[in-house]
Amino acid sequence: MKRKEKRMILIIIIVGILIIGGILLLKGNRKDKETTGNEVTEKYVEVLEDGTKLNVSNKLKETKKLEGLEISNIELTHREGVSRVIGTVINNTNESKGLTPIVLTLYDDKGNELERLEGLIEPLEAGGSAEINIGVSKDYANAYDFKVERNK
Repeated sequence: MKRKEKRMILIIIIVGILIIGGILLLKGNRKDKETTGNEVTEKYVEVLEDGTKLNVSNKLKETKKLEGLEISNIELTHREGVSRVIGTVINNTNESKGLTPIVLTLYDDKGNELERLEGLIEPLEAGGSAEINIGVSKDYANAYDFKVERNK
């Protein structure tokens, strides 16, 4: 064989090895991602068609009370990098309530604190209602429960 032919064969072999190596590397990375994704299960999450993670914990949906205010219809979602807690607040007292600063603490199913979210409940007349909407740029969609307290 001529020198040019040997060089051409060597180049073809090297290119072939690089292509096969690249394919194996890509397959390996996909497997790692699938395995990693399956190892972490989110027990309290349902993924909606648009990719939104919706929390389905019954404990999280329980009505909470704070100084005569009832916090209910809680929905915890995670979408596009933001976890959001949305709910209804009803003033069950006979007096108006001013602006109420709150801390909403999220817990996992072992009772470990996940995050403390600060928010405000708007002023409410006696018997009035409002919505709360607190967001954080971390995924807490798999929370199990929450507690709400006045922020001091």
